[in-house]
Amino acid sequence: MTTNNTQQRILETSAELFAAKGYDALTMRDIASACNIKAPSLYNHFKDKSELYRASLKYVFCKEDNVLIACLSSNLPADEKLDEFIMLACKQMVSNETFRQLFIRELLEQDEAHLKFLAEDVMSDTCHALHAVFTEIDPNCDPHFLTTSLMGLLFFHFQANPVRIYLPGGSKEAQSTEYLTKNIQQLMRHSLNANN
Repeated sequence: MTTNNTQQRILETSAELFAAKGYDALTMRDIASACNIKAPSLYNHFKDKSELYRASLKYVFCKEDNVLIACLSSNLPADEKLDEFIMLACKQMVSNETFRQLFIRELLEQDEAHLKFLAEDVMSDTCHALHAVFTEIDPNCDPHFLTTSLMGLLFFHFQANPVRIYLPGGSKEAQSTEYLTKNIQQLMRHSLNANN
């Protein structure tokens, strides 16, 4: 197996482990064992757990971000870019549980260094592109507030989806990705149109 394949396998495996157990609960030996390699081999790729964690975050998030940034950079009208972005983000919430769990875990653990890295080194490009779309739709909007509101809608609804069916008014239909996508799109459009 080549170094790149080994490194990719390490990143995929460690991301899943970090998402499931958290940073503090894992050792490099745990990760090496899950990757079916010896700990010294792991250190040939990453100098320590912190470097591996940061590389895992970047690997998971950047893989998802490339598609989202391409959407936000397209030649579509801004409102269509936003709808497309929301649809793609909703699909990613369903298809990539590791992505979703890593983000939620970071919010819960409140490690300032990890949060700063996530915001500045991992999510910044997507947030800037999203800000540009929001201000193209409404130059007077607060793009930071809209971006964090959209993140909240996406992460909360998909994370809380298993319990939503039991809440008053819950239904199987309201749990579908299509239903959530359509309603998140409408909420964001309404928020932007309310300012015009």
